Amino acid sequence: MKNNAMKDNDQNKKEILQQISDVLLINGGFLSSPGLYFGEMGLVLFFTRYARYTQNVLYLDYAYDLMEKIQNRIHQHILISYKYGLTGIGSAIEYLVQNCFFKANTDDVLEEFDQRIFFRYNLPYLSIDEIKDIGYYAVWRLSGSSAKKDMIRNIILPQIEKAMYDHSIPPSVLQMNRTTLPDSFGDKTYSHCIKLMEKDSFWTKDMGLQNGLTGWGMSLLTELDGDNSWFSLFPEDIVEKK
Repeated sequence: MKNNAMKDNDQNKKEILQQISDVLLINGGFLSSPGLYFGEMGLVLFFTRYARYTQNVLYLDYAYDLMEKIQNRIHQHILISYKYGLTGIGSAIEYLVQNCFFKANTDDVLEEFDQRIFFRYNLPYLSIDEIKDIGYYAVWRLSGSSAKKDMIRNIILPQIEKAMYDHSIPPSVLQMNRTTLPDSFGDKTYSHCIKLMEKDSFWTKDMGLQNGLTGWGMSLLTELDGDNSWFSLFPEDIVEKK
């Protein structure tokens, strides 16, 4: 009986995931932000995961189309912000390549990201949130196979650490080994999902990762396949910027 109940739950999760993916496919193109937490990069994260889970290349094609759209928008004025802009998008690209969702040389794909994030800004004049955002991106770049590691480690990272110390923030906060979602993502378990659906408040959520359907889809995927590696993209201490 217990095994049958688990199978039923898994089937229900799969059906909800299908519904979420349908909504995101229809509405994802209308998102105004390219960012990771609330915009198009979150959708890329979901559809690459969902493509692998379902073995359906159509979802991967959709993710590629979104990535191309995001890359084209990089030439515009986009915030450096981890939640909304360059550093979060770049970190997510690094994650996707490292986990074999995309095949790419990140030094090529992220060349303009590196130039704009590491060399355009004068760190002492940035807010501590912006400095940390650059730090998270630097840590992600160091975790991959970039040929720029020595430059980042010996030139960029010391500047970031000094700027953080000047704000009395220890660089040790720049961690990317999370095993749970930050509290700011709320309760995204399947049981809580069912409660929201019973109240008709589930499908009225926005599209994003932090508060919306994309985040629910990613969490349901994790309950099904056990892969929580994406949690590391979301540092605990990034708070909502008013």
